[in-house]
Amino acid sequence: MRDKLASLEQRRQFITGLFKSSLALGCLPLWGALQGCDRPSTESSLLQTEPWKTFASVQQQLFPDDGNGPSARDINASLYLKFVLAAPDTDADDRNFLLNGIKWLDDLSKAQFSSAFTELKPLEQDRVLQKIATSQAGERWLSQLLLYLFEALLTAPAYGGNPDGIGWQWLAHQAGFPLPGQDKLYTKLR
Repeated sequence: MRDKLASLEQRRQFITGLFKSSLALGCLPLWGALQGCDRPSTESSLLQTEPWKTFASVQQQLFPDDGNGPSARDINASLYLKFVLAAPDTDADDRNFLLNGIKWLDDLSKAQFSSAFTELKPLEQDRVLQKIATSQAGERWLSQLLLYLFEALLTAPAYGGNPDGIGWQWLAHQAGFPLPGQDKLYTKLR
């Protein structure tokens, strides 16, 4: 039990440190990325279509359900990513880079295992992602996806991620008040 608590605390410290680093470096594009967007549909309907089904599989590999806190699925990471990529002020090159990454990922999956990424077993998916991480572009692609995973973990639920404040609860974080509602989203106030 003591080891599990120590592991949980280390994971919390890691994520908190990454978030603080992102803020200090000005790398958290949440506010600019949300301009002009409405909250996305539901996670379950989203995951039936591409590229979101593949994004969800990648995100689940990057932030799995390991028993130490919420997973990418739990924090609605794909729903949040769709929200960000649909924002009119999201950089078009960044948007295209992330979307093209899905094609590159599937091409590599088919070359290595003769199947699309979503059809692979978790260990095979991990091997494909490890291969992608060996290139500079692949490392950048995975880094951007991780950034948006952390944003989904920490965002106000009205923006699509962090449902019911699950990420805040896990990190023992007290969110500011009042939280934005659908009529008070950043994109509508700007």
